[in-house]
Amino acid sequence: MFSIQRRWLLATLAVAGMAALPHAAQAQDVAAWRVECTGDGKILDCRAVQQLFQRIPNQGDRLLAAVLVRQPRDAKTAQMTIQLPLGLNLTEAVQVKVDGGPPERQPIQTCTNIGCFVQMAINEKLLASMRTGKDLKVIVQDPNKKPVEVSLPLLGFGLAYDKVKS
Repeated sequence: MFSIQRRWLLATLAVAGMAALPHAAQAQDVAAWRVECTGDGKILDCRAVQQLFQRIPNQGDRLLAAVLVRQPRDAKTAQMTIQLPLGLNLTEAVQVKVDGGPPERQPIQTCTNIGCFVQMAINEKLLASMRTGKDLKVIVQDPNKKPVEVSLPLLGFGLAYDKVKS
């Protein structure tokens, strides 16, 4: 019983969360990639971050997508985490591509009350295209299985990633 009620509530929230996605073209205030770091006093963990917000009059900004790229000390490849809003079709993979390049398909791993998350290793080809490309495109599907594309500028990605690696 709890599972059915929970699914219904999540489905309701999902549909409400997708209402803003078709307006992604009206997104505002996108800046260059930045570097954020946290640490325990001994080890510093840094990541390159880009966020895309939608400005909603009289309501403030709504996060459409956030992308974090980091180079874990124990990993050979960079890792990307993408945060997306609730209301996505969870049965379809998220597509990630640079400009008109070939898409990488990744499943959504989990959703929480703040959004849905995709985590993936970045191969060298994708990393190189992110350094030279103009836009990182994330394509998701709404509950009606219609594709929705969110485009995040790659301005400053190479510089931010170089700071994360060092």
